[in-house]
Amino acid sequence: MKTTKLTLIGSVALALALSAWSASATEKGSARGGAGDLVTIVAPTGAPTEMAVMACPKCQSEFLVKTDRFARGVNKPAYTTEKHLCGKCSTELKLTGQGKYAKNIPTHLCAGCK
Repeated sequence: MKTTKLTLIGSVALALALSAWSASATEKGSARGGAGDLVTIVAPTGAPTEMAVMACPKCQSEFLVKTDRFARGVNKPAYTTEKHLCGKCSTELKLTGQGKYAKNIPTHLCAGCK
């Protein structure tokens, strides 16, 4: 009888000690309980890009929504493309930057509207 009371008291004391230790583990510098600090809401800082203004007022563009037929899977992704309505104009891509920071920047060239 004495051993069962002694083990019961010991297990209750151990449980209380562990619960007090886990409550103090959320202090700064502890590895436990820090997952809540990882979730932060970040507001976008960049301004939206502006559309390039055409040099000629006769030049206009039309935006089309197309579906990628060659994508794998049941749900095919849709993307927006620009179709220029003036047949005499062209778009030239200029490569700027190097390596993984290289970007193609489109430049509108209006030949027939001058």
